Amino acid sequence: MGSRPLALCFLLLLLVSFHAHDFPRCADARPLPFEKLQRYVGVLGSLGIVCRCCDGEAGECRSRWESTCAKLDCHPSKF
Repeated sequence: MGSRPLALCFLLLLLVSFHAHDFPRCADARPLPFEKLQRYVGVLGSLGIVCRCCDGEAGECRSRWESTCAKLDCHPSKF
């Protein structure tokens, strides 16, 4: 009977090691293209979240922008 728990532990170790390779350890980060960013801002707006671009001089914010935004600030519309 002593070999059965050992065999179960070995089988469990094999299962865990095979499933550990399914999950990536790191992800690549890249900025979203401007078109996709605008689409996401529109979707967030329909959910009641207001986004502003705050990358102006002295942290000035604006609600409309024509290119990518380095500092996007999104909050629920009630706050």
